[in-house]
Amino acid sequence: MDAGETLSVIWRVFVQIAVAIFVLLPVWGYACLIIALTMATSQFLVPAATVFFIGIFLMIHFALWKQKIFLWIGCCLMALALLFGGAVQFHRRWTVDRFAQLSSEVRWWEYAPFKGKKTVQVTPEAQYRLSGKIPTMDGAYALYPVYAAVVQSICPRNDYSQTVRTNGSDVTFARLLGNQYKEQPVDLIFSAPPSQEQLKDAAELKLTYEITPFAREAFVFFVPSGNPVSSLTQEQIRGIYSGKITNWKEVGGPDLAIKPFQRNKGSGSQTMLQKIMGKTPIIPPIEEDRVGGMGGIIRDVAAYRNSGDAIGFTFRFFSTEMFRNGSIKLLSVDGIAPTLENIQNGSYPFLTDCCVITCRPRSENTKKLIAFLFSPAGQELIRKVGYIPLKPAATQQGHQ
Repeated sequence: MDAGETLSVIWRVFVQIAVAIFVLLPVWGYACLIIALTMATSQFLVPAATVFFIGIFLMIHFALWKQKIFLWIGCCLMALALLFGGAVQFHRRWTVDRFAQLSSEVRWWEYAPFKGKKTVQVTPEAQYRLSGKIPTMDGAYALYPVYAAVVQSICPRNDYSQTVRTNGSDVTFARLLGNQYKEQPVDLIFSAPPSQEQLKDAAELKLTYEITPFAREAFVFFVPSGNPVSSLTQEQIRGIYSGKITNWKEVGGPDLAIKPFQRNKGSGSQTMLQKIMGKTPIIPPIEEDRVGGMGGIIRDVAAYRNSGDAIGFTFRFFSTEMFRNGSIKLLSVDGIAPTLENIQNGSYPFLTDCCVITCRPRSENTKKLIAFLFSPAGQELIRKVGYIPLKPAATQQGHQ
């Protein structure tokens, strides 16, 4: 075999390998793209789309160079991908506009101690100023402005980004108990009272929660602003979240199926829903209707503004101060609106306590911090943030 024949064989092998690559690459990329577009998240969308369109580009060039049939195949695949991807994205945009991290939805740094421009500060009496080891703390999203303001008011100026954090109630209780994370448990948390599951978790570790309520808050239900329904009864709410009421026309609204959103298990607001429901079982949510952060549930319900069929829940302060959204409206319950006045006089039916919770012996600084909340300056701070302060009461023991 002379050199010319050898080169010819090598060329034919190269062409066959190239054809296989050019055919398999776009097919694989197309499959990845379809999978990515139909997943709950689109984290693989960019690389899959990149591989797909590179494959199409190469295949089209090869087709122009050799055979036109490849050109038609490439164009058809590209058109199908664009149509399918466009339809999926359009559906998402007008149903659930998902945000994976609540930290990207709320500007937490605006409330951070000694850093935030929205952080409230008061002048405490000298006996409440802390020195030495400052208690580590975590808490519910909606209560971060309170304890961040407490730190700024009574603690030395410092960077508290690692010791004063907010992670939501489910993570917060786990960090207090120290049963899930390879780090020292926090000294105290700011949260609504624990759920039965969280009480059980403490009991398994032979720990008992010490719970000190310091403020009162309203648990609210909301709908897209275009929904004509402005009030529901307690029984209607239980009916919606048990699946007995499934259409808005049953409660005086339009003829639309109700889409009841829920939060993740262990969150403060989901725990509050469970308390409201009592022994009435909650309808299992489909995956699309269970959302993580409280900002997520507000965004998701607001995204249904074109049809008005969704309903969600959260805490009043979070929806009206931290995550204002003009596309939702808060519902009255039994004809009573969740205003500060109605929270203070106790007429709004769904109220909950905001608490400082510990599960180990309280240090002197922890006791000082809690005492500050009931001092004149502490009560002023709570009001300035936007909550209704409570008068001192006996610390409760958290048992099952």
